Amino acid sequence: MEQILSQQNIAEKIALNFQNQVVFFPVRHHSPVCSYQLRKTIEAYQPEIILIEGPENANDLISVLTDEKTVLPCAIYYFYKDKKKYISEDAEDYHCYYPFLNASPEFTAMKEAKKLNIPAKFMDLPYSEILINSQKHQQNYADDSYLVKSRFYQKLCEKTNLRNFDEFWEKYFEIAGLRLSPEDFIRQMYTYCILTRQDATKEELDSDGCTAREQHMAFRIQETMQNYQKILVVTGGFHSWGLSELLKSKVKPVKLHKFTEDIQNCYPIAYSYQASDALRGYASGMMHPYFYDKISEALETADTPEGIYHQQALDFLTKTAKESAKKDIAVSISDITSAYSLTEGLSALRNSPEPGIFEIFDGVTGAFIKGEKTTASSLPLEILSKLATGEAVGHIGDKNHVPPLISDFESQCKKFRLKANTAVPQDSEISLFTSGKELEKSRFFHRMDFLQTEFCKMTKGPDLHANKDRSRVRELWRYCRNPQTDASLVDHTTDGSTLEEACKTVASKLIHQEHRCEITAQVSVDCFLMGITLSDADTFLMEQILANDGDFFSLGNGLYYFDMLHALRILYDFTDTANLKYMEQCFTKLIALLPSMGAVQPEQAQECIKICKLLYNVSGRVFPERQNEFKSALLTLAERDQKEPSVYGAVMGLLYALDGNYLQSAENAMQGYLTGSPAMKKQGASYLKGLFETARDIALMDKNFLAMTDSLLSDMEYDDFMEILPSLRLAYSYFTPFEIQEIAGEVSEFHGLKEDLSAQTGLDEALIAFGAELDAEIFRIIRGETA
Repeated sequence: MEQILSQQNIAEKIALNFQNQVVFFPVRHHSPVCSYQLRKTIEAYQPEIILIEGPENANDLISVLTDEKTVLPCAIYYFYKDKKKYISEDAEDYHCYYPFLNASPEFTAMKEAKKLNIPAKFMDLPYSEILINSQKHQQNYADDSYLVKSRFYQKLCEKTNLRNFDEFWEKYFEIAGLRLSPEDFIRQMYTYCILTRQDATKEELDSDGCTAREQHMAFRIQETMQNYQKILVVTGGFHSWGLSELLKSKVKPVKLHKFTEDIQNCYPIAYSYQASDALRGYASGMMHPYFYDKISEALETADTPEGIYHQQALDFLTKTAKESAKKDIAVSISDITSAYSLTEGLSALRNSPEPGIFEIFDGVTGAFIKGEKTTASSLPLEILSKLATGEAVGHIGDKNHVPPLISDFESQCKKFRLKANTAVPQDSEISLFTSGKELEKSRFFHRMDFLQTEFCKMTKGPDLHANKDRSRVRELWRYCRNPQTDASLVDHTTDGSTLEEACKTVASKLIHQEHRCEITAQVSVDCFLMGITLSDADTFLMEQILANDGDFFSLGNGLYYFDMLHALRILYDFTDTANLKYMEQCFTKLIALLPSMGAVQPEQAQECIKICKLLYNVSGRVFPERQNEFKSALLTLAERDQKEPSVYGAVMGLLYALDGNYLQSAENAMQGYLTGSPAMKKQGASYLKGLFETARDIALMDKNFLAMTDSLLSDMEYDDFMEILPSLRLAYSYFTPFEIQEIAGEVSEFHGLKEDLSAQTGLDEALIAFGAELDAEIFRIIRGETA
């Protein structure tokens, strides 16, 4: 392996001389050894300017990333809105991240340039131009995938008996590379990257935008060569050869598009170690990024790289033992000593100067869990993995460049004492009505949820959207800050400078997009939970939507939500009175539409009955002066020729509830079903179902209904009875067990029985067990199994 990487004839394809005007420094993104050797190269070369692979429209953010108050991990977040359809006819929105860790060579280049007081500039295409010039829509700006998918790498792993690319990279670059001079390290990187690049076809380079990017970077390098004599170019190693070849002739510029800031922009945001982990899907990441960040920090302050990995191996083994002890897993000092000795022995056996992260994992496996990787025993490995990955979230120091929405989010987290600097999920319990601050915290979480930031999720509490668990007085939220949190807040930057403003704007947009009452009512629920009052213009638009919506069911669902919000307004300290106005609109339109619901389709009958019951309740509680209007609408429906039987029954029940004089009308209607054709008799069961749903006390107060029901069933053929049985069972499901027992007693008297029909004798448990054995034996025979 060492012979391959030291081949001079391959490395010399890229000119390397610290006296040259341009020196290419190839890197793997987030690599400690690349950062270490880059510092030494800068010291030896003394460049006048450093050009870095990165979108040139983010140059203003370099000072923000290198600010003393900035804490890594951080990232540059880019978004592009394809409104002009340069990419596709779908006009979609795109975004990506460019993360920076302490181990990132690009960050090292910016930091060292600041120390030397020389300019550092990004020279790559903006994100939008990469998308336009490629067929891939990547989520990360930098991509090392070419380094890990080539046939060259696969052959190397086969020859060196290494398990994967990361183990290969750690042994031959991260550890062995620390012992090379800057020139030898660069040549070794040249060799590997050139041999890797030879596998890539022109079609591949064109399709992922690599061709356009390298053309643009080469053009920027040639521009810089007109003003500087010593230029250090820091790019992913895959690009070094391509750029070197392009500089041999005059390079034409790539055509750039002009976009306004609302179409294309970039912002610095907090990032996390977890999001930077290759094991979690980050294409350009290193496995276990926190471990390598600690290596990089140690290399930056140490006089010599010798022993850095030894020390980190001991530190991580000790931390793993301490965390294991907290989980009641006993790890002794002798176990730590054995694990450390094992890492040392494995590194020597594998011909590596020092143990790396893979030896540390093998050491824990051998000494802490004694090689037994079971669900119960593998906890120390999980702990080590978490420690090596890292749980911290970064922080942007220069608030002048942080979107105000993120600043407001961070101030709210501070106000409510929420942990926004860790990627570990946290729980927060809120007692909704104990204090105003608790209600404020609830509204903060609901606002973050409404903006789809993936910051929080309510695991327990009242669900007003489904009108469930309204009696709960506590909410339990699980929250965790992640890159998507900041990215979503950036996306909503144009919606407002505070969470309240942004939520109000988004709610307004949703209302403008909709034309149905039930959907806008859902938005009202969101606003209620967030403590947000809509503007006068949005309130007027809501009224217009309700006025133009002629769908009975949409209006009914809208009234359902508006009624709920009106009832909860005092409890939730929500003073907006618009919901009462919306209720009145819905109520008026529903009464006008109600008579036409007699001919509703059977599959919509239950929903129609639900709305009729709601109208009855609302007319009694909120609009008692309008009960006569509601009663007139019910009468009009009842007098129609074509009526769905269950809806008709529910209407007659409501009329009886409004005026007891309608009992005889309900009986007459039932009698009509009994004396009708067989088809009409079948509908009698549905009529009873609707009647009992709205006025079940009729069956308890008037024996005529029980007698008519008995007559209906007695005269019915068996097949017809089985057909109506589901409806009949639903009809009696509205009664309590005590009421069922009372009805059974009445029916017993009809037939001259002394025994209560509801009385049941329990089955013998032994008989049940024997039946289960018989079933099992039958199934065994059917499957053809032997005893």
